[in-house]
Amino acid sequence: MRSSRFDPVADDYDAGRPSYPDEFFEAIEDVTGPLAGQLVLDGGAGTGIATRQLTARGARVAGYDIAERMLRRARARSPELSFVLADGNMLAFRDGCADLACFAQSWHWLDQDGACREVARVLRPGGHWAAWWNHAAADGEEWFTAYQGAKESACPLYRRSQANTDGSLAAITRSGLFEPGISIIVPWTRTVAAQDWITDERSKSYVNAVRPAERERLLTEVARIVGERFPGGQMTVPYCTQAWIARRR
Repeated sequence: MRSSRFDPVADDYDAGRPSYPDEFFEAIEDVTGPLAGQLVLDGGAGTGIATRQLTARGARVAGYDIAERMLRRARARSPELSFVLADGNMLAFRDGCADLACFAQSWHWLDQDGACREVARVLRPGGHWAAWWNHAAADGEEWFTAYQGAKESACPLYRRSQANTDGSLAAITRSGLFEPGISIIVPWTRTVAAQDWITDERSKSYVNAVRPAERERLLTEVARIVGERFPGGQMTVPYCTQAWIARRR
């Protein structure tokens, strides 16, 4: 089993990462049909954010991840749910078992050519693959430009262009195993305490990859930027959740 760079930040991930708006799951259901009763494989489940939301809509969900500590947090919070330590490039599920294979914030971490073949294997014909991401969408706001610039300067692994997920369908399309995919974008507004925004930043792999002293300088600078823009300590930030969805042939 490969190690995960998210295990060291499992607590921050669980405390700081946002969930997904109800309107987003409604948009997913417009494509896949009602989630209630569907067998869903939640890839890169982490601490179970999407797993819990999918379950709340009546889906039967198995969450899996390579990050053992992340899954321990998921199990501690939701002991009634199913979580499996597994690699998304080599799935421990039988052929044709799933109605939906989804990847919340995780598809980009996989060997996508191999992963799409595995997804096709575990999906029933007519089942769906879906990959989605939350993104802050405050482009053009002065504070957000400064915040992005601070991260790019401090984190060699970060580029603001990472929010562009247009390449996510490439392997799915190349495989010939899926019908042409579609994109769904759901805008929403995130209301979050400034201290929780910083916790969210700590949970990001490219921030954790920076040396501790540099990381703390970055987070102090982010806190300054955020504090000047939101002096009351409560942030209201435009967000969007973008999904790519394709149907198994």
